[in-house]
Amino acid sequence: MYDLAVIGGGPGGYVAAICGARTGLKTLLIEKDALGGTCLNRGCVPTKCFVYDTKLLHSARNSSVLKGAGSLSMDIAKMAARKRGVVKTMVSGLGSIMKSHGIEVIQGAGELTGPGKVKVTRADSKVEEVQAGNVILATGSKPALLPFIQADGRLVQTTDEALDSEEIPKRIVIIGGGVIGVEMATIYLNLGCEVAILELLPEILMTEDEEVRRAMKTLLEKRGTGLHLKAKAREVKTTGKQVSIVFENAAGEINQLKADRLLVAAGRSPVLEGIRPDRLGIRMNGPFVQVNGRLETSVKGVYAIGDLVGGMMLAHKASAEAEAAVANILGGRKEVDPTRIPRCIWGVAEIGAVGLSEAEARKTGRPIRVGKFPYSYSGAAQAMNGSEGFVKVIGDSDTGEILGVHIMGEHATDMIGESVMAMTMESAVEDLAEAVKPHPTLSENIMEAARDWSGLAIHAPKKR
Repeated sequence: MYDLAVIGGGPGGYVAAICGARTGLKTLLIEKDALGGTCLNRGCVPTKCFVYDTKLLHSARNSSVLKGAGSLSMDIAKMAARKRGVVKTMVSGLGSIMKSHGIEVIQGAGELTGPGKVKVTRADSKVEEVQAGNVILATGSKPALLPFIQADGRLVQTTDEALDSEEIPKRIVIIGGGVIGVEMATIYLNLGCEVAILELLPEILMTEDEEVRRAMKTLLEKRGTGLHLKAKAREVKTTGKQVSIVFENAAGEINQLKADRLLVAAGRSPVLEGIRPDRLGIRMNGPFVQVNGRLETSVKGVYAIGDLVGGMMLAHKASAEAEAAVANILGGRKEVDPTRIPRCIWGVAEIGAVGLSEAEARKTGRPIRVGKFPYSYSGAAQAMNGSEGFVKVIGDSDTGEILGVHIMGEHATDMIGESVMAMTMESAVEDLAEAVKPHPTLSENIMEAARDWSGLAIHAPKKR
């Protein structure tokens, strides 16, 4: 008998297990693959390895001070090997952490059979049923495929296969202009590939601020990306070493693209295998498991977190929900505020954002003021040859409450943390403006944008 059983060992599941164990709960973690889930093994971390390596190549090739840099090329096999090494190290580290907390880890598939009852099919096919006072479902998500597309892992891939490939395609088509599509497009652009993106919606990155979306679109097109918006894929054919994608464009015309590879990045769907919501009476919210404010499902003692419950499909959101779920199991009352969850995109320019977009803020009916500061005014950005981008601060003009911060440019994903902290502590825009920043650093850009909100920016022309 366990106090807590967790199904799924990704950023939600393993954090839940650690939080439970360190409070004295006898904890079981069930993971059918490797610890770390999609994020560590096939998603966030492997992608960042590739983004870093290919950005290095692109920067060197386009350097104005390096001799012969234009002839540099990528050893894709070594790049893939480095990624595997990073993943192996991190997975091993997680195993050590589990052991240090006394968490029992079973490699196998977990199936919820009733309140507090989990059927476990181990990797060696042995089956057993375990009981637990509480169960946390953290099964994550998987790549969503269009009905007429069959991924073969070679010509037609999802991100699960793309990050293991050791061949660089000359031409690639990506279905999906969301976060995954833009990040993968960036990797292939950095490698020198011809890239086309098919996006069903009117714009790419529809969850981001309009100004950010427009700027990213401009940068992608500047790099030669073929952007097909309001485009609906109709048919996919593979012949020999090529794949053909038939799609309907914004005008309703039928067009065709040919490529060496098709990457399907049309979103992700929750993993429901092993949960049996229909049999157990677990209420659903569309394709996702429905939870209350305590992250408990309609079945008492069964909680759900992460991609399984919808919302932003982010590793750190799953981890935050894991901590909250365990706190609630222990009798607390902890909720996760989605407006305090940062969003990061590693595109041709990085994006870091938290809170409301300008359009969302204006829809609240509150008096809104916006402060902005372009990277081109920053000495640090100029020094690192990264002058494209901006910081945008949105605040209530009466109270100074920070409603949203959007950063696009070098190290935006690292910089957004300061704004998350400020919003979490309920600081005002003026607090961001008054904090003294080291010079020359990109952190000054946040300070300057906050000062601009009050019309007091230093390193920007006077507003008229």
